[in-house]
Amino acid sequence: MFLCGSAIFWLDARMRGWFGLDDSSRIRALRTEVLEVAMKGGDTTRLAAEFETLLAARHDAPAAVILTRSGEAYTGGGHTIRHDRAAITALREEGWSTPESLQRRRPTPPLEDLAAVLRELGAGALVAVPRESPVPNLLVAVGVRRNEWPFTYPDVVRLLHTAELIDNILTRSRLTDQLALRARMEYLAMMSRGLAHDLKNLITPVSSYLVHTEGRAPAGSAEEEVHGAAIRSIGVMTTYLREALFFSDQLTPRFSSIEPAGLLEGARNLAVERASRRGIRLTARSSCAGTLQADAVLLQRLLVNLLNNAIDASARGGEVWLTAEGPVAGMITLRVIDQGCGMDEATRARIFDPYFTTKEFGEEVRGFGLGLTISQRIVHLHHGCITVESRPGAGTTLSVDLPVDPAAVAVVT
Repeated sequence: MFLCGSAIFWLDARMRGWFGLDDSSRIRALRTEVLEVAMKGGDTTRLAAEFETLLAARHDAPAAVILTRSGEAYTGGGHTIRHDRAAITALREEGWSTPESLQRRRPTPPLEDLAAVLRELGAGALVAVPRESPVPNLLVAVGVRRNEWPFTYPDVVRLLHTAELIDNILTRSRLTDQLALRARMEYLAMMSRGLAHDLKNLITPVSSYLVHTEGRAPAGSAEEEVHGAAIRSIGVMTTYLREALFFSDQLTPRFSSIEPAGLLEGARNLAVERASRRGIRLTARSSCAGTLQADAVLLQRLLVNLLNNAIDASARGGEVWLTAEGPVAGMITLRVIDQGCGMDEATRARIFDPYFTTKEFGEEVRGFGLGLTISQRIVHLHHGCITVESRPGAGTTLSVDLPVDPAAVAVVT
């Protein structure tokens, strides 16, 4: 009897292996597909989208979503889940969850919140990786299967293994993106520096001539009007040169201890006049505890750039918020939120490109396309990251995640 039973188990295991039905074979097959997607290359956003498509197809689900840690929340696929939700604490205990697994457990407020998150994501399975991490890098959700069969424990194990590989690939991809961005920025800075110096030399005699000839034309004459227009144009060009030279400078942050609340109030004070002229309410709010190490001048420049963009994108009577939250896992999050016109996907993909601007109207708000590029550079100098969420007609949120102590962060910048 023993020998017969052993033979049956042996034969079952061998047959499952021959037909590719054992878990190890399935895990290897799915990992191979993930690696094949990674080898095709592309930026982090494209890779994440490809992985979502692959996970959905291999689990016979309508969709999958990868939510990436960003400041105090996980974001992805139009969803935002805060770190401090009770659901995340409950999820970390096991590293995974399904609607069926929750039904077998005694209801508690954290588990009820986790069930709500599964419903929000339309998920048949949700995993957090790295497993047992106090602050996971990714949440990976796969939708309810088309045949409505529940995810089994072996299914969840396969998803966990795959998600851990995806986490490693996306982390490496982000580092590669940072290196490529740094090289691109250095090249563009070199070009901007040469161009700005040449233009400055050309503008100087023209500016001097306009100063010396001011008031010589008869009042109300065409010559006086043209002279005034020339002076205004020189002013715009001088502002452009100042921005271009700031962008091209080899900046070295001077770190000191900064209180986030004071930083926000200082930026608000610098932008409030512009907001008032355009009829925009400007609100600053900080819930940060403690201080952070940063360059106060550079961060103020960063926040004013973001506020000015938000103000220009807002309709009269709108409101712009400047907030600070944290720290969570050694990071604080600064956000600038507006209710303005928002951006489509094509515009959103280019907003950090040097000299790209959508401000083509009027002398007051015409842009040079360097404000967000400079902002991104300041963030990277602080070993942080900047992200944007926006939809046409639904406003824009720019989030800046900064380490409390940049010296303790081992990232490529």
